[in-house]
Amino acid sequence: MRFSAASPAPSIRISLITLVTAVFVLGASGFTAGDQSTAKPATRDGRENVKVLYRVTPAIGFSWLKMLGVFNISLSPMGEMGGDTPPPPSDRFEPQFPVGQEPRAGGMGMGGMMGGGYAGPRFTRDQIGSMLDQRFVLAGSDFYRLDCRACHGPNGNGSPPIINSLIGPFKGTSPALIEARMKKSGTPIGEKMADELASQAQQSILQRLKNGGKKMPPFRHLEGEEVTSLIHYLKGYVGAPEAQGRAILVSESVARVGEHLVKGTCQICHDSTGPGLRGGGMMRGIIPSLASFPYEQSMQSVVWQVKLGSRRMMMRGPRMPAFPYITTAEAAAAYLYLVSYPPY
Repeated sequence: MRFSAASPAPSIRISLITLVTAVFVLGASGFTAGDQSTAKPATRDGRENVKVLYRVTPAIGFSWLKMLGVFNISLSPMGEMGGDTPPPPSDRFEPQFPVGQEPRAGGMGMGGMMGGGYAGPRFTRDQIGSMLDQRFVLAGSDFYRLDCRACHGPNGNGSPPIINSLIGPFKGTSPALIEARMKKSGTPIGEKMADELASQAQQSILQRLKNGGKKMPPFRHLEGEEVTSLIHYLKGYVGAPEAQGRAILVSESVARVGEHLVKGTCQICHDSTGPGLRGGGMMRGIIPSLASFPYEQSMQSVVWQVKLGSRRMMMRGPRMPAFPYITTAEAAAAYLYLVSYPPY
């Protein structure tokens, strides 16, 4: 049993588009992010939170790195760009899960997998169902952490040329920022042209999010108001005036939050199916499959591994980085998602 949880802009002269793009990319290095921790919830149809029941689907296929043709993960920074800071303040709400003692970096003497061991309670189906009945409320900054930060970094700068910066492209989605930049560069444009350029830039980003690119997987699991919330946050982050002062909040099921973390972060390196760490897999340097986690580990050990990583483990092959910016509840939601929606 599974627990369920525009019209294109008019064409613009290539030379002008190229000029606008160059102005924003060259100007991105001087970007200073604004603090959105005090943002107010947006109102949609008179409601504070957008309540949409999104369809949850299992993770399938190979890791994103393999699908992009990268079979030696040490050759790519994808998945390792998240940084070592805790989650920033936000308007999110999240439930509590019985994961035991809060993991602490260095507190167990070894990394997450060995530090957590296979300790922790195993849950009955009724207990899992009860936990899945709870809800999260996420802001755009939270979708960014779950789906984007592991590659694009805490500040959106990426790691060019392998991972592009998000700063220039998102500045290009704001008519006000386009007008200001073009005026500063000595090539002023009108409001209508700025609107058209911004619309084209946003459509390009939405298509990239849906279809991926040469060095980026598609993120088709992001839908509807989740995309709206994420785009709104990133526009506000780069200073777009039209996106300041409020955050769009989305009510999400536990399984849906787990799906975001698994598909947006974990699957960068982990195949959906395949061997786990038992039977000598750890010493052979195998990256365990997503399907192996519910059978080989408890919720507690999965949470500890996400929070602490496995860089200090005595094992061959790649070490898993720590993800301290993922909350305990989000890591627990990933475990519950994998239990309830087995990968294939």
